Amino acid sequence: MEFLLRYLWDILQGFIVTVEVTLFGAFAGLALGTLLALGDLYGGRVVSILIGAYTEFFRGSPIIVQLFFFYFSIPSLLETTFDAFAVGLVVFALNSAAYQKGYIKGAIAVISEDQMMAALSLGLSKIKAIFYVILPQALRLVIPAWSNEFCSLTKSTAALLVIGVKDLTSVGLRISSWHFRYVETFLVVAIIYLAWVTVVTKIADEVYERVKIPGIEISA
Repeated sequence: MEFLLRYLWDILQGFIVTVEVTLFGAFAGLALGTLLALGDLYGGRVVSILIGAYTEFFRGSPIIVQLFFFYFSIPSLLETTFDAFAVGLVVFALNSAAYQKGYIKGAIAVISEDQMMAALSLGLSKIKAIFYVILPQALRLVIPAWSNEFCSLTKSTAALLVIGVKDLTSVGLRISSWHFRYVETFLVVAIIYLAWVTVVTKIADEVYERVKIPGIEISA
């Protein structure tokens, strides 16, 4: 594997791109997914239908198709071009939001009824009850599911190579094609993915153990 040493900087840059897209997708998806879950639960029938259509599209189609749609189809219709990295950020955030909406909605459903009644009985408005009582608990419950989503996003970033983003997998493919050393190159790539996912998962597990609500859990 000595030949890979000369490409350490390229591999590092590819890894940084993978991390950037994953982190942005996970956290932006968490914010948008929270809004979608609240809209689905409290926004009325029309809002719920629109949110349902959104989630069905992003959960029901491959992420490669979504990347093609946003990078090739929409710019073609608008007669313009989009930056590939920016498209990757947006698509991964929108895709993750569709999944995280389901996790957060499930977490809210677990605690909403009793906690809402208790908050209203203390004189809080419905909006304050949602943001000060329901959501803080729901977000604690959803950490294990969020951890799974993060792992899935990390692995899905490999799809970015189809629109020319130089992520870790793309860099590995280029290096291996130059030297025809696919086994060694992708073994290193796989180890990097594994190490990154393992570290983040362990951190998420530790955070969950510290903040979890005893006796209340949801399925990831």
